Amino acid sequence: MLLKRGLAIAIPNYPIKFQKPGGKMSIKYQSTLLSFGLLLTLISGSAMENKTSNFALALESNQSVKLAQVGQAKQNNQKPSAGVKQTQNRVKVFLPKNPKNNQNPSYVEPVLRTTQRGDVLKYSIEQVIAGPTSNEIKQGFLKPIQLRGSSNCGSDFTVSLSGSVARLKFCKTVISGGIGSDARAKGSLESTLKQFSTVKSVVILTNTGDCLGDQSGENFCLRGGRK
Repeated sequence: MLLKRGLAIAIPNYPIKFQKPGGKMSIKYQSTLLSFGLLLTLISGSAMENKTSNFALALESNQSVKLAQVGQAKQNNQKPSAGVKQTQNRVKVFLPKNPKNNQNPSYVEPVLRTTQRGDVLKYSIEQVIAGPTSNEIKQGFLKPIQLRGSSNCGSDFTVSLSGSVARLKFCKTVISGGIGSDARAKGSLESTLKQFSTVKSVVILTNTGDCLGDQSGENFCLRGGRK
């Protein structure tokens, strides 16, 4: 009987006949050859099983290391691989442009910007404030708005969407050069915000909470927004 991992395996004995002196036949049971062969088979099977088990453990360990590395890469905010495509949002930024703006201060034309950001409302207003590139300036585009002073909200402005009304409030002082200057600023800001299908009307406020460019002091923009 052999033991293999706690299992008892019985090996049958086979009779072998031989003749004793005196002519009597005697029978003995001997299983040496068969037992040896079976033992070799069991040993080979056990070795193969151990190799298979070790290979499985190594493979599992390698997979665990790879998973840990991927998790660590995500925690470290590593850049995605080259094969991963990120969404590119194309945004129109409306800017005043000469010579037509000389005749109509609210006249604007769009230029394109591309971003991977999801907050396109905020991004688009940032681009209006940034103004035209050097190449766009050569084409006649103008900077529509200028800010100065410290912020009362921690940034240049805040923008939010309530229903279909976009509410833009500047946190710094908007430099006004008069009616023409205000018209350029409002034309750029309103056209840029209204490019988005969710925006139907716009409210633009200064850092004091008054309607931008409202010389009457009545704050008409707060009465339902500019259509």
